Amino acid sequence: MLKRAIVLSIFIFIIGIAAGTIIGQQSTPEKSTSIEEDRMKILQQDLTKKTEELKKLKEEIEAKIKQQEELKAQLEKAQSENYQRLAKIYEQMPPEEAATRLEKLDDDTATTLLLAIKPRQAAKILANVNPEKAAVLSKRLVSIKEKTSK
Repeated sequence: MLKRAIVLSIFIFIIGIAAGTIIGQQSTPEKSTSIEEDRMKILQQDLTKKTEELKKLKEEIEAKIKQQEELKAQLEKAQSENYQRLAKIYEQMPPEEAATRLEKLDDDTATTLLLAIKPRQAAKILANVNPEKAAVLSKRLVSIKEKTSK
């Protein structure tokens, strides 16, 4: 009888273990699904945060670009005003003196200045510039006029 009780106890114990294992196996997919869902939520939150950070950075960059463009426009306006003032000074000089000073300027500055001077006065000045420099400046003036007329 004792043997039967021991065998029966062992048998019940084995069935209990088997049942627990089966139950444990059944709950494991649910737990792993829950863990995967939590993980996905965390990843989505991280992705949302990163997306917001990138949007903020993009807005900051666009604001800086706009600011740079405004500064560039102000600088160009100031340069244009300076060339206009300088052109008036050159227009008031005798053409020979203006030509002497114009020859000492770099080609870009001289060309821009000639464009700012009234055409009749620019012609008088250019007539007094040495022929080589006058040819270079004339070519530059023509190329600028062609670009602006297109």
